[in-house]
Amino acid sequence: MKGIVGKIYGEASAFEFNFVIFDPKLVKRGDYIKVWNDIDGWVVAYVSDVRAISGIKESDIINGKFTQKEIFVGKAVVLGKREGGHLKAPKCPFVPGESVFIAEEDLVAEALGLKEDGAYIGYLGETNVKVKLDINSLVQKHVCILAKTGSGKSYTAGVIIEELLDKNVPLLIIDPHGEYSSLKYPNDEGKKLEEFEITPKGYTDKVKVLVPPNSPFVGSVDGTLVLDETNLSAEEIIELTGLKNPSIQALLYQAIKNLKGTRYTLQDIIEEVEQIKHNSKWTLLGALTKISESGIFGKKPTPINSLFRRGKATVLDLRGVEPSYQDLIVSRLCTKLFEMRKMGKVEPGMIVIEEAHNFIPERGYNRAVSTNILRTIASEGRKFGLGLMVISQRPARVDKNVISQCNTQIILRVTNPNDINAIKKGIEGITAEMVEEIKRLPPGNALVVSPELERPVIVRVRVRKSKHGEAVKIIETEEERKVKRKKEKKGLLRRILGV
Repeated sequence: MKGIVGKIYGEASAFEFNFVIFDPKLVKRGDYIKVWNDIDGWVVAYVSDVRAISGIKESDIINGKFTQKEIFVGKAVVLGKREGGHLKAPKCPFVPGESVFIAEEDLVAEALGLKEDGAYIGYLGETNVKVKLDINSLVQKHVCILAKTGSGKSYTAGVIIEELLDKNVPLLIIDPHGEYSSLKYPNDEGKKLEEFEITPKGYTDKVKVLVPPNSPFVGSVDGTLVLDETNLSAEEIIELTGLKNPSIQALLYQAIKNLKGTRYTLQDIIEEVEQIKHNSKWTLLGALTKISESGIFGKKPTPINSLFRRGKATVLDLRGVEPSYQDLIVSRLCTKLFEMRKMGKVEPGMIVIEEAHNFIPERGYNRAVSTNILRTIASEGRKFGLGLMVISQRPARVDKNVISQCNTQIILRVTNPNDINAIKKGIEGITAEMVEEIKRLPPGNALVVSPELERPVIVRVRVRKSKHGEAVKIIETEEERKVKRKKEKKGLLRRILGV
């Protein structure tokens, strides 16, 4: 057993207490401690705050007298003791004067309900306790990852995606910035890999990258995505074309109304509009022809079941594609996938939505045709085994109903007041102390809220097995340039030697 680090003092309850810290080097905010309770035995608590208290008077400070040493006091929130698979709070309060010890890692893991198997996302705080989340809960009950730009939200999403791929969960990844194609290549961060006991791994055989036919990156990916051109709605066409003139919209609605009851194509709509005797039809025909020439819609669409296969991830790279086209692609794909999942035509799996504020915006910020289907999946997908992973750098602009449906929330550093307020409203049980923690989280650390854990915990997110698609740097340091040159030489030798 580790030595005594403090003693309880003052008023103490069964749920919290203060304790004097003997040596501030041994106890810090975020540590887990244990105290003996005469009825319940060893009970685990969390150090939520540490303060320094001094008895020096203001006049002494002015006169340069510092004779009295400061006292360090910790505030502890009681977790409890696990019995019969459940965490139980003590039945009686703690006694002032009782000794406080640093809790052993296995005792902490037991108290928090950490599993031995599951999605390994990192270490608990400053400990070497691995945090693993239940795969079924992650997929069925949805996940949201929220953070300010540069705090590591996409990196954390990549960690979870790797874990899901290793468990053969089907994935469809909506990737507006082309960040996730790097999943194909192994990571080369040596020391960090060792720290987290990770072996580098590329998912070349498991990851397929597709782009729409009008993407500027068609020649550098695995294939193209073509959508079914039948029965496009007037709302979808208006979204794609941006036509706001009421008379032109009326012509479109009339043409589609004439085709109702039949299986019609984009070409059928064009032919119907051509029959209308109205000068505005030429503007509408021009807009419809533009959609037709984009190649996104066709008579031989990409089979939906090919996008959602066991043990595979389809990355839909939407770089360079107009936002309106991105929105409609997400809407159509998610609608078809949800319908097929309800009929059991595809395996249970997860849809990953990066930059979610563009596809499920909060009311008043924006509108998107994909909003309704994503709301439906958030509320009903659990019953059919279709999960959502929602990722955003602007929590305030993401639909609160969707965030509230995500039972697992992973929050990295957030500082914007509007985003902080959105997190408070959208996440149940978050306290003022947790909010302050979120504002100050260092890079690579996250507050994880999960039904599998007894309380929200701070996690040092593990290093990725695969390479991370980092943002392009404007200026590189000399050390970074040396590493880059070394890698280039190594790659050249491999190509020459054929190894």
